[in-house]
Amino acid sequence: MVSSGSSSFSPAIEEVDGVGIVQHSSEFYLPWESYSGLEFLSKNQCPGHGLVPARRVSWGGASSGRRFLGCPLDLPYECQWVVWVDPAPPLLVGLAFEDLHTEIESSWNKCHHLKKENIELARKNKALKKKLRERDEM
Repeated sequence: MVSSGSSSFSPAIEEVDGVGIVQHSSEFYLPWESYSGLEFLSKNQCPGHGLVPARRVSWGGASSGRRFLGCPLDLPYECQWVVWVDPAPPLLVGLAFEDLHTEIESSWNKCHHLKKENIELARKNKALKKKLRERDEM
């Protein structure tokens, strides 16, 4: 049905009509080296675009860690077509994954907010130091 190994041609990014084909990547995505790229041996094609499907691994929610075939286009052109390769996890495992993902996303958002706040405080600190130097030089 689906080849889980890498094909001989497994590009990270390719162009189709000016739209990038990607291996999904985000702050929350950890690529699985042996399951990435395009799945040329699949009988399935992305029905929204008629393209060879991309091998992906789900990250986020109850399906975390599940391999699937999906639309190879990058957002916002990506359609929501998915063919699951792995079975769904048991209900309690799925709920635990959802809780874990929610906590990780919340932590990332807090971290991002703190980084922005830190940059702003560093800017203000620099301006205050400049004013102090100017005052001391008088």
